[in-house]
Amino acid sequence: MKEILTEYALIAEIVSAIAIVISLVFVGLQIRGNTKATQASTFHEIAALDIQLLLSFANSQESARIISTFRDNPDSLSEEEHNHGFYFFAAEVRHIENLFLQNENKMLSKKDWNSRKALVEGIVLSPGFGALLKSPFKQFFDGSFIEFGENQRKKLETKE
Repeated sequence: MKEILTEYALIAEIVSAIAIVISLVFVGLQIRGNTKATQASTFHEIAALDIQLLLSFANSQESARIISTFRDNPDSLSEEEHNHGFYFFAAEVRHIENLFLQNENKMLSKKDWNSRKALVEGIVLSPGFGALLKSPFKQFFDGSFIEFGENQRKKLETKE
């Protein structure tokens, strides 16, 4: 009788181990699905911000001219235009900083990051970003993002 109970106990242990493995697989699948949903939501918010920024820059010809000029040649602007352009550009940089940080925190899929990576690199390599790096406002941006931008700029300088 004791042997039969021991066999039943062993069978019960095997069944419970299998049940635990199955439940862990199920939890893993749920986490994976949740991760994809979070990434999709994050990318949707980024796209909405892209649109909002573009519309605000296109709000007037003067604003579009100032932000474009600040990005490409900030020293060619008057002091008033430079200040105006700086704030527009800082908003754009804050957006790409967010993209960078979302990618660093694995909130963007590889595909989503690759679709925005050229935008991020284009901004950090621009003369406008160089002006931002020389300004006291540099401290208001994430250190790892600033370091990324400075490293990208150094890589470009060594190629030239």
